[in-house]
Amino acid sequence: MDLVIAGAVVGLHMTTVRITGAGDALGWPGREQRIAVYTTTATVVAVIGSFITAAVTLYAAATGPRMRVLRTHPQQGPEFRRNWMSILSATLVVSGLCLLAVVLDITERDSGGVHWLAEVAVALGVVRAVRLMWLFGKIIIGNDLDLGDTRDPVSPHPPPARLPGP
Repeated sequence: MDLVIAGAVVGLHMTTVRITGAGDALGWPGREQRIAVYTTTATVVAVIGSFITAAVTLYAAATGPRMRVLRTHPQQGPEFRRNWMSILSATLVVSGLCLLAVVLDITERDSGGVHWLAEVAVALGVVRAVRLMWLFGKIIIGNDLDLGDTRDPVSPHPPPARLPGP
C-alpha cells in the first residue's frame, strides 16, 4: 500500500510537471547538486534505520500484558510484525534506490528522468516514516500502560514533600 501511495504522489507530481512545466525541484539543479541530494537522502535514511532498530528492540524487550497480548494475537501479532519488517526493509530499498540514482544520473541535465526514481524513494521513505511514528507511539503507550499496571497497589504513596518554613 505504501508503494502505491508513493507512486501515486510522484505520478501526480510528474503529471503536473509535464502539464505546467513547473515544479520539478529535482530536475532543475545540475548533476552535482542532484548527486548531493541523492547521497544525503541515502545517508539520512540509513540513520533513520538505526532508530528503527532501537524501536524494534523496545518492542522485543516489552514484557507487559498488553504487549504479550499483541504479540500472541492470531491476527494483530503477525500484522504488527509485518509492519516492522516492512518499515525496516523500506530503509534498505530507499537507500538502495538513492544510491542507484547516483550511479545512473550521469548527465548534466537529467534527460533520462533518474531524479524521478529518487523522488519515488523519498516519497516511499516519508510514507514509511509516518507508519514508523505511529507504531513507535503505540509501543510507547502500551509500555507506559503496562508499567502503570505493575505498580504494587498495596504499597503506600510517598509522603508529600514538606515546604520549608514555620
